[in-house]
Amino acid sequence: MKPLRKKHLLAWRLLAVLLPAGIIIASLSLPVQLPQQLLQPGAASPLPIVLKKADRLNYTVAIRSNTTGSALQLEWINKTVLQYPTATIYAGENSKDISTAKLVGRIEARGNWYFALDSTFKTAGANHFIVYDFIHQQVIDTINCTP
Repeated sequence: MKPLRKKHLLAWRLLAVLLPAGIIIASLSLPVQLPQQLLQPGAASPLPIVLKKADRLNYTVAIRSNTTGSALQLEWINKTVLQYPTATIYAGENSKDISTAKLVGRIEARGNWYFALDSTFKTAGANHFIVYDFIHQQVIDTINCTP
């Protein structure tokens, strides 16, 4: 039937125009992806003076300072692969309670990690650290750095 063929041809012509237009409009309406940002700051260089140090089988922890003593830094060196990939470091006086401790940073993989310590660590004596697994909600280790 001639009228149905005309309607069918019209429908195909509309689809030939609307489908590409719809695809272009849909691709333009997608939100722009933001560049991925790391939760940890980039690799920093170690400060020159080691004030306190703790050496363990799997890692070494040191508190470093600059020559003027105005900046403190926590250096964490993983010697082996981490057994707890969700480990975070807290600084606090109580070895089992992280609710009163201050979050220092997160260690992720084998290598060296450097965390800046602010001025509150100078007055508190910054020598007691808690390694905490936030997925299993348990204290992994406590570290006392000695001069």
